[in-house]
Amino acid sequence: MTASKDNSSDPVDEGRSEQTDLEAVKALLSDDAACKALLAREGGALELLARCRGLVEQCERVRADIDEMSVVHELTLEHATRIENELELQNRIVSEDLEVARGIQQALLPDPSMLSAELEIAIYHKQLAEVGGDYYDFSQLPGERFAVSVFDISGHGVSSALIMSFLKAQIENATRRSDSPSAIVDWVNRASYAFLRGVRRYATVNFVVFSDRFIRYVSGGGYGLLVRHGMQRTFNRVGNYIGLRTKPFREFELPFEQGDVLALYTDGMVEALDAEGKGYTVQRLNDIIARHSEEPVQDILKRCVDDYTSFRAEDIDDITLLIMRRCAK
Repeated sequence: MTASKDNSSDPVDEGRSEQTDLEAVKALLSDDAACKALLAREGGALELLARCRGLVEQCERVRADIDEMSVVHELTLEHATRIENELELQNRIVSEDLEVARGIQQALLPDPSMLSAELEIAIYHKQLAEVGGDYYDFSQLPGERFAVSVFDISGHGVSSALIMSFLKAQIENATRRSDSPSAIVDWVNRASYAFLRGVRRYATVNFVVFSDRFIRYVSGGGYGLLVRHGMQRTFNRVGNYIGLRTKPFREFELPFEQGDVLALYTDGMVEALDAEGKGYTVQRLNDIIARHSEEPVQDILKRCVDDYTSFRAEDIDDITLLIMRRCAK
């Protein structure tokens, strides 16, 4: 019968192995060179172990920093998203408010049917933003007379639109007191001066009063052109603006009879530039109006707007252009 092989460890063999390892360590420690290599401060095995442990600790710190940064990143993204949503909400509210303001400002502009039947009129009014500082108005005066006014408040946007509303109220008060353009504009200037100086704004003005065969006007920085029998008569533009100084405004008179054409406008169109920086100019606009003065006023207006649109590189200001013709009574 064959004896089975026993694979269990022999305690004698294990003891011999441990003895051999111990002797190897003793031999290593008895070797001065080996000891020096192990204990050397630079390049030794102990230094290597220390470095390895340092690297492990550094890796652990980096890992902890990365985890912390991940948390911070998530919190930052959450906060940024919350801010973005709040800004979007605020922008939507502002846009809605501006749209309402735009509607209110448009409602403040007069209906052309308010004018006398003897006056044919065409109007181009374009704001640079949702609301603007250009404004025109029609007023009934004592003695069955009527007036047309055009204002350009300095600046743009909501503040100019609010100032426009303020001036409209002053004009309504002034036109109940007088039918003289200089007296009306002087009253508006005095009533508005302190307020406009306080907000550092001013306004240009054209104020025209119509009588049977003449117009009387004040032009404080505004632009006006009368075309009669093909001849151009430009308004005398005095240097005074509403809110700039309390100096009285000068009043002028021109004949305005059947078939004559009158244009009132702000500087938004004539100060525009083309792609090369060349200005549109007052003379260019006046020449177009005079050259086509025999046409219906809507056609004259369209020619002016088309020429301006094809010329300018971009709109730089609010634009208001009124073209009127005196018709038969």
